[in-house]
Amino acid sequence: MIVGLTLGTMIGLGLAVALWGLFPPREALQNRLSELSQPVDLTTQSKTRRERMGRVAVQTFGRLALRGHRVERELRAAGQTAEALALAKLGMLVLGVGLPVGVWVVTWLASAWVSPMVVVMASLLAGGIFFFVPDLSLRERARRRRRELRNHVSAYLDLVGLHLSGGLGMERALADAADLGSAWGFTEIQKTLRQAQLANEPPWTALENLSRDLGSPELEELAAWLKLAGTSGSRVRSSLRIKARGLRERALNEAETEAQQATEHMSLPVVLLFTGFLGLIGYPAVAAILSP
Repeated sequence: MIVGLTLGTMIGLGLAVALWGLFPPREALQNRLSELSQPVDLTTQSKTRRERMGRVAVQTFGRLALRGHRVERELRAAGQTAEALALAKLGMLVLGVGLPVGVWVVTWLASAWVSPMVVVMASLLAGGIFFFVPDLSLRERARRRRRELRNHVSAYLDLVGLHLSGGLGMERALADAADLGSAWGFTEIQKTLRQAQLANEPPWTALENLSRDLGSPELEELAAWLKLAGTSGSRVRSSLRIKARGLRERALNEAETEAQQATEHMSLPVVLLFTGFLGLIGYPAVAAILSP
C-alpha cells in the first residue's frame, strides 16, 4: 500500500513537471515591455540557468504572491528582484513540502506507521507556511534599507544647504549634492533628478514619485519642502539643516529604543536558565515530599 502510494505520487509529480515544461505559463506583456526600456548588455545577454528558473518562477507565482504595488515597493526598497524572491519562495515551498515526506520515510524505515493522509496534510500546511517566509525576510530587509535611506537623506540635506549657501540655485544644488554621494540613496536621488531634468518636470515631483516607489516618508517630506521652497524662497532653504538635524535625532532615538529592547530580550534566557536551575535543585525535595 505504502509503496503504491509513493510510486503514484512520484509518477504524478513527474507528469505535472512534464506538462509544466511542455506548456509553460505565459509571461505578462507588462514584463516584456519593461525590458525594452532597460539597457542591453551584450556580455550578460545570455541568461544563466538561475535567471531562467527565476523567470519561470515569477511567471508561475506572479498572480499568487508577486503582484501588487506593495510587493513592488518592498522589492524596490530592498534592492531585490522579483526573480530572486520567486526562487526563494520556490525553494522554501519545496522544503516545506518535502520535510514531512522525509520524516515519513524515516518513520517508515523504522517500521513505524503514519497515515499517508496525515503526511499529505502536513506537507500542504508546511508548504503554505514556508512559502511566505521569504516575504518576512523581504520586509525586514526593506525596513533596514529605509533606515539607511533616512541617513542618506539627512546627509543630502546638509549638502544641499551648503551648496545653497555657496550661491547656487535650487535645481543645481540638488543635482550637485546628489553627485557627491556613492550610497544607494544618493544614486536613487541622482537618477530621479536626471530623469526629471530630461522630462522637464520639477524635481520635487520626481522625488515625490520616488518616495511612493520606495515607501520613504523622509523623501516625501523632502519633496514637500522643495515644493514649498519654490514659492517661499530662502525661508525654507535656511531650515534644511534643521530638517537634517531632526532626521538624525529621530534615527538616534530609534537606535536607543532598539538597544533597550535588545537588552530586555537578553534578560529572558537568563530568567529561563535560573528557573530551570531552581527546578533542578528543588526537584529532589519536592519528589521526597510527594512520594508515599
